[in-house]
Amino acid sequence: MEKIFSTLTHTLSCLMPDNPLSVYLYGSCAADDYQPGWSDIDFICFTKTPPTKEQANFLLLMRQALCDAHQDSRFRLLEGVIVCLDEFLSGRYTRVLYYGTSGQRITTQWQMDPFSLLSLHKNGKLLLGEDIRPLLPCPTYADLVDGIRFHLSTIRTYAKETDGSLYSCGWLLDIARCLYTLRNKTIISKTEAGKWALQQHLCPEPDQMERTLIVRKNPSEALKNPDTHDWLKTLGPSVQKFADVLEKELEEQTNEQMV
Repeated sequence: MEKIFSTLTHTLSCLMPDNPLSVYLYGSCAADDYQPGWSDIDFICFTKTPPTKEQANFLLLMRQALCDAHQDSRFRLLEGVIVCLDEFLSGRYTRVLYYGTSGQRITTQWQMDPFSLLSLHKNGKLLLGEDIRPLLPCPTYADLVDGIRFHLSTIRTYAKETDGSLYSCGWLLDIARCLYTLRNKTIISKTEAGKWALQQHLCPEPDQMERTLIVRKNPSEALKNPDTHDWLKTLGPSVQKFADVLEKELEEQTNEQMV
């Protein structure tokens, strides 16, 4: 993984000489919860000025170029943004490079979700430059609750039925982490959230969470078993039952705030 990190920072420095201000890892990779075959490599690069059009066009296909140059498919796991610090603070963007699961794009509209921002503050790992996190806004509890409410609506819309991918059982870990945040006003890794939910007896179907944690521990090995794919396709009802628990917790937190 050190090769991935050093190559990333070297590439950014070469393509934007004197412009990268700070480069961080955040998310599972920074929280010591990176699981090969499951996790992405989340990064954010803050720059002094917006990338030029020429730089942006080169950077847009950075992941594919690194995969080809180093014959290493892990570069495709890089997900994140390259953004000017001043524009990040103002919320008005000239040019942001965004790298996601489904592709990459140059955009003028982007917002970091509160969980990612809190992860950056709490356990972000500085790869290059100076630590500018004291300059960044920290999400409030209300911001986190709004993010959880949005995530719940996503689960209700897209997780009624599941397919044979790891994202299917990943919904259970997402719900567990949302519940942990509601009760503790902070975040933990997905793996630790799943274990916590079991300890707190929050899972309507604990056996599904137990199997999810086994799969997360060694996803590549688990996916070699056809039974795993068949199981993943059946998780829609289990996800929705666990989402009921999250919805009830959200309602209780909302009522408390109103009082």
